Amino acid sequence: MKKDIERILDGDFESAYALMEKGKSSPSELLLALKELSDEELASLGSFYKSFPLGCDLNEVLVDVVSLKQSLSEIKGGFRLVDRLGFPVHVCSYAVADVAEREGMSPFELMEQLRSLTDMPVDVDHFGVYGPMRYPEEIVKCPADCYRSGKPFNGCPRGRIHKRLEDKERAFSHEKNLWPRIVQSISVSLMAFQKNTSHAAPPEETISVIEFAREQGRGVGAIICVGDGKEELVRGIEACMKYGIDEVVIEGGPYNCASDRVRAFGEAVVLARILAPGKIVATNGQYEDELRFGLKCGLNSVISGFPGNHHAYMSGYMPGEATVAKFGLPKVVEIMAEEVASSPFPVPADRAVAEIIAKSAKFLGLENIYPYGKVGNIFIGDAHWFLLLTSPLADKLKVKHTPGTLVEEIRKRGVKKLGLIGGRFIAWGIAKAAAPYVEEIRISDVDEKVESVTVKHLGKHLPVKVTGCGGNDNMCINSSQLTVICSFLPHLMKKFRGLENVVILED
Repeated sequence: MKKDIERILDGDFESAYALMEKGKSSPSELLLALKELSDEELASLGSFYKSFPLGCDLNEVLVDVVSLKQSLSEIKGGFRLVDRLGFPVHVCSYAVADVAEREGMSPFELMEQLRSLTDMPVDVDHFGVYGPMRYPEEIVKCPADCYRSGKPFNGCPRGRIHKRLEDKERAFSHEKNLWPRIVQSISVSLMAFQKNTSHAAPPEETISVIEFAREQGRGVGAIICVGDGKEELVRGIEACMKYGIDEVVIEGGPYNCASDRVRAFGEAVVLARILAPGKIVATNGQYEDELRFGLKCGLNSVISGFPGNHHAYMSGYMPGEATVAKFGLPKVVEIMAEEVASSPFPVPADRAVAEIIAKSAKFLGLENIYPYGKVGNIFIGDAHWFLLLTSPLADKLKVKHTPGTLVEEIRKRGVKKLGLIGGRFIAWGIAKAAAPYVEEIRISDVDEKVESVTVKHLGKHLPVKVTGCGGNDNMCINSSQLTVICSFLPHLMKKFRGLENVVILED
């Protein structure tokens, strides 16, 4: 693996594919190879796997709005606010159930109301065999001793364990099957598969929830801890691969017991970055120094929250600072802006970005994107595409074409030379659909690396000649019988609108 990593750091995509396959067979060996790298090399490797097409080069904040310390009006306003910002929502279902009880409502009745206030994807966790889990007051009102103290986790400092109020859970079990209608993903904790059975649901229940989410056509996120940064971490990653987890969520902070916790957090991010099935690596809790290094190493997503919510202090603070009074969201946004040096998208991603991805996914269709559509051994898109496509946001967006309608036009015109401007995943989907009907596909992208890897990969895996244009869009148009602008970016569509034999994907 060492030789593969050396070649990857020199920009070799073929070695990157090889390392992914070797890593799947032996995550332990891959982790050992990562430990031999310098901090700079580790960050470079993680960034490589974060970039197109192996990973997801988006950075986002997921926001948990719900807290018993807030009024219902404040909670509703929070949902409206994050909707305007374009941030996905993370919901702890036990908190929704607690607020619903206070307001004289059922858990699903309240969640349905809150869901109507945002178009963005919603992820729900603390969801069990009966639906929303319910906890006693000493857990619900946890004062964050573990995060504030900064000590490696060896059990709750106050002796609390994963106690449940199953009578309350059973009382609304008839609502369980309704929840997948209004959420895009259900997240579970895989910590019980690593070491910590006292602070997570039992493995059998976790597996049943994963199966439930899959049966309902929803995505699955999973929380794993850094643990000892060695075998405990590997066991978590192996469980993620075994159960096809769409979004790997890494918890550091007190759940990072490694001797060099910052380095171990970065290694966890890169290990997940290489092996995560859905190409998304997130964190639900960590200290500020872990977060900063994790972002350098390719972390995509950070879960934060509004005041009174535990995610508000679990991300972005140092020991001694992480208290329940914090409003962590603004600080997390600033840390991301400071640490993500370059990105093709705003940092963090906003509503405009979400709409572009949702349109792209809607154009290609569910069958052509992650977790179904591939070219060779690489998925088209990532879990974000699936989550956005199944969200209310996508329902409200319209697209003019599909790959099928473009193929009809290609065959009707007898096109043999097809041009594609933009070399990312939309181009992959169009090329895959059109390949049986054309003799040559010409691709132009302003990003030299994107064009190069797309030309090589499509040329290797599709039954058609694929040629690059060196970023020369005019050459691409002039040497093709029909050219498709493979983007929903407004400025690109405007640039090419009205040109003869050029197709724009949106009116």
